[in-house]
Amino acid sequence: MSDVIFLGTGGGRMVVLNQMRHSGGFWLNLNGVKILQDPGPGSLVMAHKHVLKPSSLDAIILSHRHIDHSNDINVMIETMTGGGFHPRGRVIVPGDCLNEDPVVLQYVRPFTEIVEIKEGLKISIRDINISFPIRTMHPVETYGAIYEFNSKRLGYIPDTEYFPGLAQAYKGVDFLIINVVRMTTDKRIRHLNIKEAANLIGSINPKMAILTHFGLQALKASPDHQAKLISERTGVRVIAANDGLSVSFEDK
Repeated sequence: MSDVIFLGTGGGRMVVLNQMRHSGGFWLNLNGVKILQDPGPGSLVMAHKHVLKPSSLDAIILSHRHIDHSNDINVMIETMTGGGFHPRGRVIVPGDCLNEDPVVLQYVRPFTEIVEIKEGLKISIRDINISFPIRTMHPVETYGAIYEFNSKRLGYIPDTEYFPGLAQAYKGVDFLIINVVRMTTDKRIRHLNIKEAANLIGSINPKMAILTHFGLQALKASPDHQAKLISERTGVRVIAANDGLSVSFEDK
């Protein structure tokens, strides 16, 4: 069984701060390997709400240090490790999550194995291979991931502005999760807009793409409607995630 459960689909300050959508990141179960990606505010609460067991996690991954992606990292480390009494798992994060002004606190680090992400890093957890193909363009050090499982590949494009080379880095993935905060571009914010996300989906051409991490502009424009428009334009099955959505990667 391999699937994803969205513990939150909100992105951007106004949506997250007002909890217009939850912001707990997403939980992957890939052939029995359990990975929590980007545990923002409320991740622990949402995990328990959906009857998930953080003590069973094999890894927690941060794409970057911003609060809407990292707020619950320390409490999730504690929960994964039984309050530190049962050290286990891995925490895989960019270097600036560990150094000056760290988001991963010093006292939880002995509870788990810490792995620093560098562009091109490849790591295995049992029979799951994870690679970090390219550093994206965001105000802080940010990396997406490609998860390989059962001869399938799932790509995650996190917060970034559009740049040449992004699509090529994710070519060949079967499934794509992509953060779409905005409808229009604001160079100060450095997030993908919906047109850029559509272009990436069309170029990468996965079997299925899932939109998530919606800012206020995207919510007002109806993510479901935008997903339908992208599907019609690209021929790719596109889903707009909602809080609690579970999607299976089997037989697709």
